[in-house]
Amino acid sequence: MSRGLGGTRKRVVKSAGERRAELLDAALDVFAERGVTDATVSDITTRAQVAKGTFYLYFSAKEQVVAALWERYVAGYLDLAEDVLKDRTPPHVQVLTELLERLIEHAVEHADLHRIVYGSADAKALALCAETNQRVIGVLAEAIERGMTAGVLRPGAPEVFARILYHGAHAALHDLISGTASYGRDDVVATVRAIVHQTLGPGR
Repeated sequence: MSRGLGGTRKRVVKSAGERRAELLDAALDVFAERGVTDATVSDITTRAQVAKGTFYLYFSAKEQVVAALWERYVAGYLDLAEDVLKDRTPPHVQVLTELLERLIEHAVEHADLHRIVYGSADAKALALCAETNQRVIGVLAEAIERGMTAGVLRPGAPEVFARILYHGAHAALHDLISGTASYGRDDVVATVRAIVHQTLGPGR
């Protein structure tokens, strides 16, 4: 709250979008400190400095918060993808490679979220995150299909390619982010680039 005339406190009214974003930010901090399993709704609302009832205006359960954080992360990548694809039709090998490189960079930049989701989220939260991943696969599949239709990518099954590329890159990044991989980000980028060129490049 802020003070109005005469020293009286004036209530600061925030939009639903602002309040929801604050709850997500608070949840991300709490999850990073305590893990999803041990964190409570009270922990989140205390960090966000709101009443516990406010939480349930936006989320039905803690698992939904995890999914919402992942959805926000995916939305960020889709914005990057839109920027890559803008006015670059049809999507050729270099465009597709850039799409995947942006995905890799985005994932590395949000490594903490990856560790939270795949390190301590339960099955229900992971299932909700998997549903959101389909949006990324859909964008990749659509770009591949347009490239194939235009003849700048080798003919094949767009959705199969999209799933293999996404899940393969995602698994490699998971191991990298979790600290179990013996390779680095540049190795992932180079390998993805080689796979795209060798499998989707025309005239091979």
